[in-house]
Formats: sequence, structure tokens, C-alpha cells
Amino acid sequence: MPGTQPFKLLFVCTGNIARSPLAEAFACSLVGTNGSWVISSAGTHAIEGDAARPEVVKAASAFALDLAHHGARPLAPEHCREPDLILAMAWEQVSHIWSIEPESWDRCFTIKEFVHWAKQAPTQPAMLFPDRVAHMKDKVERAHALRKRARADQGFWGGLRPQDLNVIEPEGRGDGAWRNLAEALRALVTDSIHLVGGP
Repeated sequence: MPGTQPFKLLFVCTGNIARSPLAEAFACSLVGTNGSWVISSAGTHAIEGDAARPEVVKAASAFALDLAHHGARPLAPEHCREPDLILAMAWEQVSHIWSIEPESWDRCFTIKEFVHWAKQAPTQPAMLFPDRVAHMKDKVERAHALRKRARADQGFWGGLRPQDLNVIEPEGRGDGAWRNLAEALRALVTDSIHLVGGP
């Protein structure tokens, strides 16, 4: 629909030199350049302009993704205000985001957590919404509603194990482990995009 705002998706990790740039690159490759999406990444403790880790650049190239020119971006509170969905790589980043921008709490998940709740969230008929982005935002709201209900019933973690919420960097484990990380992130990003109603 002409004039419709794009769906804004932000990926966050710690340094914005490994996990979140990979996730951003996978997401961009999925949604293309049709203008319906704004996809970005940042790091809670990033140093402006830092290059992606060589292991990540190599792992990305195996999936035809180019991270050779990536420059890290430090996360600031204003970066958390506009996104319709914020997907962090680990719980510590979600906690940080909530601390600097509390109003983001209903739009911010770890990526594993979002996939878990969004798979259980019912999808409303598209005809009930004025445009596709409103339909996509509703899916995020429904995932959060399930999380909120689970926390009320089962405590803070909503019945999940906190150690299962994180995407961990395979520090010191070689190129194969980094490629496995990239493969896992590709699957999580693909699920996330599809679950909100994307390509």
C-alpha cells in the first residue's frame, strides 16, 4: 500500500562484529530490496567502525554474504525506539536494552526466544489490518503476550531455560564451528522473518 511505513528490524549482539552482522546479512538476503523492510544491527559494547571478525567474514562468504566492509555501530537508546522488533543474540543484551530503553520491552527478545513464542502465537487474518506491516506488528504483540502470560504463570523465564536463549560465539573452536554458527543463525533469522509474515 502506498505510504505504508516499512517494518523495522534490529539485531543486537555485544560488539556488532560477529553474530548481529551475520543475522543482519541473512535477513537482508531474505527480504531483498523492496523497501518494505529496514534492517540494521548494533552492539551493546561496540566500538564505532570496528571490522567484522575474520572468522565471521569467512563464514559469511560460504553463504554468499559479504561482510568485508562492515563497520560496527554502538547501540544507543534512540536506536531502540523505532524498531518494530529487536532480536538480540543473548539475554544479557535484552537486559541491557531494557535498561536503556524500558519502553522497548514488548518488542525485544532474544532471537531464540522470539522464535519459540512466535511459533505458538496465533496469526490473525490479514484482512483485519490496514496493511501488511500492521499485520506483522500484531504477530510481535502476540508473541510478547504469550511470553508475558508464561512469566505470570511460571516465573521470570516463562518455563524456558535461560541457557537455551543465547546464541553463543564459538570462540577458539575453528572455522567449522563458525560456519555452524552461521548456519544456526540463518535458520533462526529465516524462522523469524517467516513468523512475522515476511518472505
